[in-house]
Amino acid sequence: MSQNSFPPLSAAPAADETSQVASTSSAISMDSFPPLSIAPAQDETAPLAESTQAQSVVANQALQEWRAIRSQQDQEYNENVLVDQEKERKKLAYQACEERRQKAIEARRQRLSECEVPSDGVWIKFKYPDGHISMRKFSLSEPIQAVFDFVGQDDGASEIFVVQEATSSRSIDSSSAGSIIDHGIKPSSTLYVLWFSIQHVQEILSGQRNDGAHALNHTSPGQSSLSEPSTQPSLSVSSTHSLLSEPSLQPLPSENSIQPSLTMISQPQEILTVEEPSLPPSPAQEPIIHLDEQETVSQNQSPVSTHHLGGPVDEIDLQTILKKLVSKVDENFSPTSNQINVCRDNVLLCSLRAFKRKSFDPEAKLDVVFVDEDDNGEGAVDEGGPTREYLRLLMRAVHQSNIFDGHEKDRQLRLDTQALQSKLYTWVGKMIAVCVIHGGVGPHFFSERLFQQICGVETTPATVDEVGDHTFRQQLMKIQEATTVREANDTITEAADSLNIVGALRHVSSLEEKDSLVKSAADFFVNGRLATALDQFADGLQTLGLLQEIREHPAVFFHFFVNEEIPLQAKDLCKLFVVDFSVQGSNRRNRENATICFWRDWLIDVEEGECSPVTLERVLEFSSGASKVPPLGFPYPPQIQFIHEDNRIFPEANTCIIILRLPLHSSYECFKKYMIEGILQAPTFGLA
Repeated sequence: MSQNSFPPLSAAPAADETSQVASTSSAISMDSFPPLSIAPAQDETAPLAESTQAQSVVANQALQEWRAIRSQQDQEYNENVLVDQEKERKKLAYQACEERRQKAIEARRQRLSECEVPSDGVWIKFKYPDGHISMRKFSLSEPIQAVFDFVGQDDGASEIFVVQEATSSRSIDSSSAGSIIDHGIKPSSTLYVLWFSIQHVQEILSGQRNDGAHALNHTSPGQSSLSEPSTQPSLSVSSTHSLLSEPSLQPLPSENSIQPSLTMISQPQEILTVEEPSLPPSPAQEPIIHLDEQETVSQNQSPVSTHHLGGPVDEIDLQTILKKLVSKVDENFSPTSNQINVCRDNVLLCSLRAFKRKSFDPEAKLDVVFVDEDDNGEGAVDEGGPTREYLRLLMRAVHQSNIFDGHEKDRQLRLDTQALQSKLYTWVGKMIAVCVIHGGVGPHFFSERLFQQICGVETTPATVDEVGDHTFRQQLMKIQEATTVREANDTITEAADSLNIVGALRHVSSLEEKDSLVKSAADFFVNGRLATALDQFADGLQTLGLLQEIREHPAVFFHFFVNEEIPLQAKDLCKLFVVDFSVQGSNRRNRENATICFWRDWLIDVEEGECSPVTLERVLEFSSGASKVPPLGFPYPPQIQFIHEDNRIFPEANTCIIILRLPLHSSYECFKKYMIEGILQAPTFGLA
């Protein structure tokens, strides 16, 4: 084959071809591929950064919210755990205290069973906080602990308690030593029993333990350390007495100085919180647990009584005013100067002795002690019943005092120079104020004129009929009836001495002058000459701010001072008492239902006068110490309970907490008979 038959070898293109190829290649490369990424311009970077930052902020907020919710959930969980632990600790604390209380009761019963009742002993009566009474013979030479064992065997007894003789101002604690006679207990004494609440027992024990630890830490060389604690820790009489006389004392910050106030309870109260002891107990000692308690309201508690005092008085307004006045009285503080020792046959004189004490405080609680003919106190631990009875009797004594004159239901002041000198008008005014504010007892015997006078209201001219002195009234009536001037002057001459005293002696020249003389003489006798007595009386009524309220609200108090009381009705007492029945369907409940029917029928008979001299007022007096329901109601809802023991056939009452106990009888006639006899034979607290 010749060389001409093959194609020529490739050779480098010419310069112009090379340029063309390069140009073509470049064109193809730029058109066929996307451009290379190039950093964006400055105006495109800002929106992207802002978006990223916003997303970060939202994420942080969501994280914080989640963390807050989680923290709250953790906190609630921890709180619930603490609450559960606290409940468990309270339960254990209560169980420990209750177990110790039961052990103390069993120990007393055991010791009492080993002692014989002395046949030649003397009777001592015990009245418990729930109102029941028990008696036992004791030898006055035997240890006082025998008394505490007898008292403390009650199911409701507290681990520590006190007793107090009716006429004594000093209490005896349950750890006292010595014989019965060493503590001033006499034959036929009445001892009032007061339980301590669990909280107060713990505070007392804690105070003793703290004092013991302090003494142990400060024992000087040569002194012996504390002995082992006794089964019944000591409680000093002086400290216990301070609890009785000053129940308003509040616990101080230091636990070593705690003085708990006295609480009357019949059974352990509900425990609410538990506090840790300030000093750790030693291994050989039982731990002391501090307990706080809260007052519980009975499910049966009724609202404030709406018993009307009569007339168109707005009861709410009267209650509002009395509540404001009562708020000035410290019911938790009763100084010794406020003890009123009362003899029923001379209530006014006994009251004067108390009210005239320099330190008598009407803004503090009264402490009423009734004393019978043998100088034995009917009641010393005053929890309301004796005070209500006393205020009712005091108002009756005031009503019958010699500083008043006129009709029984329309009394006005009577001038008595001796009463003026002794300021008896002031003291009586103060007594009325105390009766009204401390007990809600209204006078209900003021004349309309007397009420207007103490209100500072201008009164109408007095008439001859209002002249209290019988002789002077007859003389004025004779002058008034004269038909001629001469007859008038003759009768004026006959009454010259009396008219001269009142500054009305003069001869008249006309019948008009005669009428003017009679009018001025009567007005001076009724109003003018009593100005000083009225000032004293009004000064006494200023006690606790009563007079100011009377003058600001005369329409409200008018029916409390002037109008007669509306008599009680059987339906009032039926509604007043809450019945404490046994379990439905039980045999006891069946007998109680029958007794309530007897009770309601009996109240109707009393209202109709079929049980004279027993009245509905006396029934209420027997139950509460008051003859009327106070405008503010009673401090406790009155209750009816039942006596199931066959040997207790008469009604019984606790006037302090207002419990009426009805006996159970098979027939209405027996019930009626013993209800009447029981009320008539038990007019005093010692028997009620």
